[in-house]
Amino acid sequence: MKKCILFTVLMILCLIFNISCSKGKGELDLEEGMYSITYRTEIPGMPMPMPPITLNQCITQKNPVPEQSSGSDECTITRMNTSSDTVTWTMECKQRGSYLKATGTMTFQGDKLEGKTQMEMETKSGRDTVTTYMEGKRTGPCS
Repeated sequence: MKKCILFTVLMILCLIFNISCSKGKGELDLEEGMYSITYRTEIPGMPMPMPPITLNQCITQKNPVPEQSSGSDECTITRMNTSSDTVTWTMECKQRGSYLKATGTMTFQGDKLEGKTQMEMETKSGRDTVTTYMEGKRTGPCS
């Protein structure tokens, strides 16, 4: 009887708060496919803001983190967690005497995504911090 009441309460809460109770454990509220993602980067001390860049990338449940590095970087995602509609990650890159550590968060809402990464770069000339904001919309299936 207690289990039945608990189940009923849980289902009511799901309906009230519009929680998807049918999603698999650890799955994001993500419609897999090709996304057009606009990146807006802020670098402290820059005299002019960098222009936004829009790229197309395939986003899936297995690979929900948009690629932000060039193919020549030696980058590794060292931590990735998913919870409800959000994925968080930590990435480390090494390239030509530089070290970069990025932490990011991305929130999915079906066919839309929004996120932010905070990158700390250690170079021969010192340490810099770069923040990148991302917004995207699904444009179709992955090719």
